[in-house]
Amino acid sequence: MDVYAKNVVEFVTVGVEYCAFLERVNEKQYSTFVPVLQKLLPFLYLKAAMVDKPLSVCDGQLEVFVNEVAYEKIRSGAAGILRQYDEEFTGEEVVSVSECLADVYQDMKDFLMNYKSGNEEVMNDAVFTVVENFELYWGKRLLQALAIVHKLTYIEPDIDEE
Repeated sequence: MDVYAKNVVEFVTVGVEYCAFLERVNEKQYSTFVPVLQKLLPFLYLKAAMVDKPLSVCDGQLEVFVNEVAYEKIRSGAAGILRQYDEEFTGEEVVSVSECLADVYQDMKDFLMNYKSGNEEVMNDAVFTVVENFELYWGKRLLQALAIVHKLTYIEPDIDEE
């Protein structure tokens, strides 16, 4: 696989933007947080869906960069902005937007950090792992968050900030 293929590079670009946005979550307010998510989440989903999954070439595991503290910083920051609008019962389960965002962040950040290693085998397997995780897990989590963001944007748009 060409780890510098157009679709991979575009996915990396959007992933960097997503991670940078969430890493500054404590600087955000509801009135700017939700509109950016409403645009960024579908773009990230689209770019992930366009990346072809390569075959894995490395024997070992990829390095993990997002620890529990980093994950919780993202999750709690988003939960603090969304307050009572963070969780919603979907008819099947309670979905937390902040947990969905942090789950996506964790996979994206680990991917990006491995991808920037410059080692093409590691980069290849980083693409393999992030696409596989997208197919199995974080793609759904992103869509769950987006569904609630959609509701907050169009169905309940006049939520007051405190």
